[in-house]
Amino acid sequence: MASLLAKEINASNADLVNLHWVTDGFLSIEEISQIEKPLVWSMYDMWPFMGTEHYGPDRSDARWRVGYTSDNRPVHESGVDLDKWTYQRKLRSWSNRSPIHMIPASTWLQETLQESALMSSWRNTRIPHVVSDQLFAPMDRREARQLLGIDGEFPAILFLASAGIHDHRKGFDLLERAIPIVQDRFPDIRIFIAGPPDPNYVSPSDANVIWLGELTGDDELRSAYCAADVVAIPSREDNMPLTAMEAQTCGRSVVAFGIGGLTDIVADQASGLLVETCNTADLGDALSIALEDALGANRMGVVARERALAIWSPRRVVSKYMELYESVLG
Repeated sequence: MASLLAKEINASNADLVNLHWVTDGFLSIEEISQIEKPLVWSMYDMWPFMGTEHYGPDRSDARWRVGYTSDNRPVHESGVDLDKWTYQRKLRSWSNRSPIHMIPASTWLQETLQESALMSSWRNTRIPHVVSDQLFAPMDRREARQLLGIDGEFPAILFLASAGIHDHRKGFDLLERAIPIVQDRFPDIRIFIAGPPDPNYVSPSDANVIWLGELTGDDELRSAYCAADVVAIPSREDNMPLTAMEAQTCGRSVVAFGIGGLTDIVADQASGLLVETCNTADLGDALSIALEDALGANRMGVVARERALAIWSPRRVVSKYMELYESVLG
């Protein structure tokens, strides 16, 4: 059941509907098909053109590329094929209405959308997510640490994950393997972790971990970014993570794997560093280089802020959305 019904939307005085996150029971596949107003859809992952999944393998025979059949189901799965069932619901429901104008946030998501079996022929316009450059702005590191109750002068790397350090997709285990390389050059390094704390966690590298807990509100997030010197985003899969965008907007360099939308967010060698996916040795080297820069001239942090203002500030993004709305309404 959906918590929002198409008839309520159709009865409203809206000229156009902009979908964002519709899962978790907010708006069902069938209800979307019954919306009569012009539709645009801001994408946050691959779910719109997949089954139940939000991310999928990037292979030539991937189900999202060729369609979901009984023959291409993963061999380790059994029982009801929920992905195929969900995909067929989308195919059946959305073929009955005019194609929705899709808004992928990243180059990577736009390319996968255009290669998908379900939506390859649908219109799309790439527009990045928006981050407020007023709420997220550079702050003195010492002041930020005081706000978080952290004392001391030491280099620090920040890792954030709303689901905690055990979210495989966010790659904290990969960051763990990279930390000893950083420790060789920065023995007093601290790791700030934002997200649900794990009271049983023991760092395999004996690195000093400082748990920031689950941050609530933009002020706490801003303080966390600015209290660190570098932000690590070791995700195995990601579209256009707001953590990387917010960090860059706060003038912090980001070190990440060159996957998904991170290649749009981070200008390699300019606003941060991108390394080969899952290469923890390179990740450790890149974190060390970024720390040296942050503790010195902070060249990458300055470029990060400049790019944020130029690419995903409200002034830039809102104007792009207004142009798209006018185009769709014709």
